[in-house]
Amino acid sequence: MLGMLLGGESRAEVLASSDPALAEWFGLAPVTDSGIAVTAKSAMRLAAVYACVHRLSSNMAQLPLHVMRRDGSNVVDGNDHPAHALLSTSPNQWQSSYDWREQAQQVVLTNGNAITRLRRDRRGQLIELDLFEPEHIGEPVKGASGWYYPAYDAQEQRWFALPIYDAAHIKGFGGSRYWGMSPIRYHAETIGLGLAAKKYGSQFFGGGGRPSGILIDKTPNAIGDIGKQHRANLKSAWKEGGIGNGSGRTALLSGDLDYKAITISPEEAQFLDTQKMNRSEIAGLFNVPSHMINDLEKATFSNISEQAIHFVRHSIMPWVVRWEMELNRKLFTDMERRAGYYVKFNLAGLLRGTAKERAEFYHYAITDGWMSRNEVRLLEDKNPRDGLDEMLVSVNASKLIGDKDKNTNDEVKDDPSNSDQ
Repeated sequence: MLGMLLGGESRAEVLASSDPALAEWFGLAPVTDSGIAVTAKSAMRLAAVYACVHRLSSNMAQLPLHVMRRDGSNVVDGNDHPAHALLSTSPNQWQSSYDWREQAQQVVLTNGNAITRLRRDRRGQLIELDLFEPEHIGEPVKGASGWYYPAYDAQEQRWFALPIYDAAHIKGFGGSRYWGMSPIRYHAETIGLGLAAKKYGSQFFGGGGRPSGILIDKTPNAIGDIGKQHRANLKSAWKEGGIGNGSGRTALLSGDLDYKAITISPEEAQFLDTQKMNRSEIAGLFNVPSHMINDLEKATFSNISEQAIHFVRHSIMPWVVRWEMELNRKLFTDMERRAGYYVKFNLAGLLRGTAKERAEFYHYAITDGWMSRNEVRLLEDKNPRDGLDEMLVSVNASKLIGDKDKNTNDEVKDDPSNSDQ
């Protein structure tokens, strides 16, 4: 964004600073103690970060999102509102609803803030939802006419002031009330350690872990050009005289030479444990259960089901509430909110369960009298049938009501004031 403000060309390389405060002010990538510059893009090259971001983003995107309306004591579809088609089908000409929500969730997880421009027509009705690239939007500032975001219009290629009421701002955890905090920047050291371990692992195994041995030349030391030529000849012969492939090949050489093999101690390969620990820490940073990013070391068949419910309640639900509250206060006018319009995510898909679990749930819902059979058929994507809208009550529940009436009748019968004198 700084380059665009100064009129300079964008550059592909990553600029970094060892001073966190300076890096924060200029929007540069802070250099961690591990020597790795961590940015949103570089962090996504770490498998654990990519898995966490993808898991949360894809789950948020697949949830059905609808506009509803409260009509007295009833709740009806709000498909007459312009936001209904935008949220459930296509918010703009480039994206589907799934693409828009997935990208927005990815942006907020990696950059801390996802801001969508709310475009309206002259009558004030919504016509488009346009997500900003992170580098095209800045922290809100207060101007003469109120608060606004410094925003860049990629189509018109110009910067402009976007009023805060024309933007839906999904903020990350922490930060200020104006601007969310980037978990990747805040935990750059943890992610940098993972990137450093990945880089070291590539170099470690790419070079055979370490030298496989030491070749000792027992010939008398030669000086000058003769010595240099001797060592060059020995090096060339070692490379060309190998049998097999890779760094573990066996060489056949002549001369007064001695070879000592070097083994790898288990302690020197402990970076694998470092990677496991780092993977678990990153899952904790994004509040994602470890098994959701394919870390099944401590998972069992008995607890994965409970962890899946935990994922919905404690990982997805906070983001659902953030989205719903922000969309409800920005998409609708005061008059529309008073008319009962609101947006709602449907979490039933993530909590659907197995066929046996759904059958037991529906059984109790029908026999306890708070769901009809046609309502169950709609949840299972089946058409309603005549005669199945009647609410049923189990025999046990009816018996309790009958016992209460019977006891009441017995009390009335036993009352002396009702007996004949």
